[in-house]
Amino acid sequence: MSTSVAPATSSRSQAKLISFAVFFAVTIFVVYMKNRQILDPKSEIAQHFAPVKWFLAAHGFCGALALVLGAFQFSNRLRARYLKVHRTFGYIYVASVFIAAPLAIPVAMRVDSLSLVAASAAQSFGWMVTTGIALICVRRGNIAQHRRWMIRSYPFAMVFTVARVLIPTPPILRLGFTGIEIVVWSTIMLAAFLPNIFLEWRAMFPSITAKATLAAR
Repeated sequence: MSTSVAPATSSRSQAKLISFAVFFAVTIFVVYMKNRQILDPKSEIAQHFAPVKWFLAAHGFCGALALVLGAFQFSNRLRARYLKVHRTFGYIYVASVFIAAPLAIPVAMRVDSLSLVAASAAQSFGWMVTTGIALICVRRGNIAQHRRWMIRSYPFAMVFTVARVLIPTPPILRLGFTGIEIVVWSTIMLAAFLPNIFLEWRAMFPSITAKATLAAR
């Protein structure tokens, strides 16, 4: 049985690695395309965010830190071999979330849309609540629930990339600002619900899970 489990585990690890590599490549691309002129004080985007530039800088730095370090929290190899590093990354992730999330609200207020400000508040609230519960669980030694709440937490960070990938698509662009609002609210909703479907999939469909397990063997 050990010979059948090991290849399956290795395959899942490779799939996870590839998924995160693609995700971060896309993230770097969308960040560059949207903010490539942010450092030019004469550019339109720099002047637009000038009143909240320090909020934006702190939000961006801590958000990026959370996005990167959060991915390492899903590495079974890191957790098994370097538990102290795993814990350190985890605490930095939590601190980054609790800085980046609330600072997103004053930055969103520069967009002049109460709907997007509300969306930013909803995303920030969900991100902090799920991360806070994950922290409480690990502090109490409940590792299983800690992992589940981390899985619920990280998708709120992923909204940053997913929304910026969808907004430039032609169908959304044709809708104008309404399209942006639809994408932002939709991605936040998916971040809130999809992790629960993933976590409860085996309980909801035990027969399908059992067949998949037998096929892997």
